[in-house]
Amino acid sequence: MTFGEKLQSLRQRAGMSQDVLAERLQVSRQAVSRWERDETMPETDKVVALADIFGVTTDYLLRPQPKQTETAAEEPPRQQKDWVERFLDFAKRKWYLLGWVLIAWGVLDLVQLAIFYLAYRGLLGGFTGLLGW
Repeated sequence: MTFGEKLQSLRQRAGMSQDVLAERLQVSRQAVSRWERDETMPETDKVVALADIFGVTTDYLLRPQPKQTETAAEEPPRQQKDWVERFLDFAKRKWYLLGWVLIAWGVLDLVQLAIFYLAYRGLLGGFTGLLGW
């Protein structure tokens, strides 16, 4: 893959338009378009900024690579990221549900305590027969 193909792929994967990327780099949209078409190359400081924005190395951006090698190299981190995101979503749901179960348990304990207290004080009258007292 050429520099322009990599740049376009990374930008699209990040859900970024050429305008947004150009604004972040403080260049024109046309400059980004020329980079993606491999008509020109960005200055060194822009390459470093691109690497920081997309979380890749400058070596990855600048060295030409065959398309097969790049897709094979990029796939495992994406799968790992998906697995990590799925695990975190599951953990959030699990703890969220556990919190509601604990709240419900606490409310039931409070209701039971209130009933026993009122029954002990004799304020429930006929309800004490239901409890077996």
